[in-house]
Amino acid sequence: MWHEVRDGVADDLRGAWHFTRDVPRTGTWAQETAVQALKAAIAAVLAWFVAAYVLTLPQPYLAPWAALAVVRPTVHWSVLTGLRQMAAVGFGVLVAVLAVTVTPGKELALAVGVPIAFLVSCWPRLSDQGLYVPFTALFMIAVDSVEEPFVLVRLLETALGAGIGMGVNLLIKPPARVLSVGGRIRHDGNATVDLLREIAAGVREDAGHEGARTWSAEARRISDRAAETRSALHRAHDSLRLNPQTTREQTDALDRFNAAFELNQRVGRSTRALADLLDGPARVAVPDHSLDPAYRRDCATALDAAIDAYEQELGSLLSLRDREPVDLDPADAALEALERRTHTVDTDGPTTEMQATVLVAVRRLRSDLDS
Repeated sequence: MWHEVRDGVADDLRGAWHFTRDVPRTGTWAQETAVQALKAAIAAVLAWFVAAYVLTLPQPYLAPWAALAVVRPTVHWSVLTGLRQMAAVGFGVLVAVLAVTVTPGKELALAVGVPIAFLVSCWPRLSDQGLYVPFTALFMIAVDSVEEPFVLVRLLETALGAGIGMGVNLLIKPPARVLSVGGRIRHDGNATVDLLREIAAGVREDAGHEGARTWSAEARRISDRAAETRSALHRAHDSLRLNPQTTREQTDALDRFNAAFELNQRVGRSTRALADLLDGPARVAVPDHSLDPAYRRDCATALDAAIDAYEQELGSLLSLRDREPVDLDPADAALEALERRTHTVDTDGPTTEMQATVLVAVRRLRSDLDS
């Protein structure tokens, strides 16, 4: 137990240090989070000032609360949150008014209003803002503020705070998470390249199962990381929606990042199929795992040529310069040599089956470069 607590505290301290270190670095999550915190403070103070001193609203707590909640990582998300919050507060007010109207006494009004408000809060359209439905209903019933002036004030405060929060998020450095996702895609591609190079070297040197034991597991790890990259790509798309500072260069870059991500996905699936065949579940289906030495040499050459083409294509997509056509002739020539070797090799049936199966996997890897 003590070791778990100690390790947890150590992890938290390391996380705090990394956050502090990354705050001055442009484009980092830490800097973006720090900016969002500053914007949330500006929105809350501005909403309170307008509600309390300009409009002189009584107890204007909902205005800064709404402004704080609406400052989100993207403009599009901020607008959606503002609309959802206003709808949630509106539902909460409606439930509170109806509950007080149809029931005698505060306790019965709470007993009727709270469960109804809770059920309304589960509506998926409200998303994470659904919590404000029971919160608003409970507070208004509890403090006896369901009379007409209080109802209008609550709605006005919410609309004011949401509007100020959206305005602050829109006008002060709206985030555009484009370049950071390019780095993630490049990292994923480099991991796939490293694994393919290792597989090619293992095939050429006949490393055997012991030397190749981690290929299949590493291919699965790369595939799992792709899900996080897909989420980051989605967030990058979202950051440009309704963003007044979106540029043509950013949208063009995002289109190329999409193409690079799809290239990584295709090559990643082929890599996983090849790794499973040489070092995974697919090996069990093949009676003989041996490969002819000459075949191994040609297979490794075909893999290296396909990897070179993959690196060139990925680099071209991520460079943001004018794309240059990738030379696929070496990969095609190496694949043709491997096909000739497969069809002419003089070995027994099971070995030929293994070699033909590996050929199919290499051919799939090459074809994915054209898709």
